[in-house]
Amino acid sequence: MSKYNTNDPEAAAIRKKIEKLQSMGREAVLYDVISKEDVELYELANDVKLPEDYVWFITNVGNGGIWEGDWRFYPLDLDEYGFLNEGLPNYKIGQEKFAFEVLDTGCGSGIGLMLQKEHFGEIAYTDEGRAFYHPIPLHGFKEFYLKWLDEACLGYDHIGFESTPHGTIEEHLEQYQKDPDIELLRSIWLKVNPQCATKQFLSDVHSAFVTETKNENKVMLARILVKAGYEDAFSVFSAIFRPENYETIVWEMHDSLPYFEKWLNAEGVIADAPKYYPMLVEIMKYYETAKERKYFEYCFAMTVMNPAFRAEDIIGFLTSDDAEIVKCLAFVYQDTIRERVGKYIDEANKKYDKMKEN
Repeated sequence: MSKYNTNDPEAAAIRKKIEKLQSMGREAVLYDVISKEDVELYELANDVKLPEDYVWFITNVGNGGIWEGDWRFYPLDLDEYGFLNEGLPNYKIGQEKFAFEVLDTGCGSGIGLMLQKEHFGEIAYTDEGRAFYHPIPLHGFKEFYLKWLDEACLGYDHIGFESTPHGTIEEHLEQYQKDPDIELLRSIWLKVNPQCATKQFLSDVHSAFVTETKNENKVMLARILVKAGYEDAFSVFSAIFRPENYETIVWEMHDSLPYFEKWLNAEGVIADAPKYYPMLVEIMKYYETAKERKYFEYCFAMTVMNPAFRAEDIIGFLTSDDAEIVKCLAFVYQDTIRERVGKYIDEANKKYDKMKEN
């Protein structure tokens, strides 16, 4: 078979978009198409009817491929069977074919197509051999794929495309300004990155951030600014710096800024790193008594490796008898951190050994 149906304008347009992604340096591959006769043989052998839009895609555009990252679009294979017989959340279908898995998204999860009654052909989520229907504003494989393709061509991150509103980040922001729905902000946050965020977009987000009074929305706008590469991330964190936001701040510092790895591996290379230090110290004090301590190991590492670090500033944490904190310290392995607080780590190891004995 040829790579795609060159006589079908839509198939050719899809292939051109794949070529555009490849020219952008993004990983996007489609395999050769499969014949309609092979699809019919598959359906006959498995006593099943596959959704029409999916059949059109694999016979005109490509039968499987690779999407950016760990995502894999399964090819239809006469010797392989991607049927799922068990459904979530609380019931089984038995031997009846409940869904057909078409995409591996990693970690045992994926995307499938429903084969059941009124939801036939719609998107299902799959998880370790089970599938469950989850209504989203996409109604089949073709629509799902084209949404991913269009937004990937805009340079957006692909994570969450199956469950986020379709459209550009600028359109979402404009809609949010008319109707402040936080789901629009979450969609922007999932899609945005420094490469696709224009100066005008950053300016518009910052304007919305400054005037926003609802904490939940303000935090999401802050996360968008930081993930999009806004040049003054410190001022953004300062504007939302209060206990209910501490864990989010730690996560964004660790995940969206280059500081974490650089502080760990090349102390002092970030000129403005010390100005974050008082903020980190306050969060460390919060972690001493917090009921939950999400991401506190990240905060600890960033605090210790900050060029302004002084052990006395977080001595309560370093000498704590709290079991979770002791365990965190006992399992510190980075040489760069041990060089600074090694004696406290050694003491924590002794405490941890005693805990295990008891």
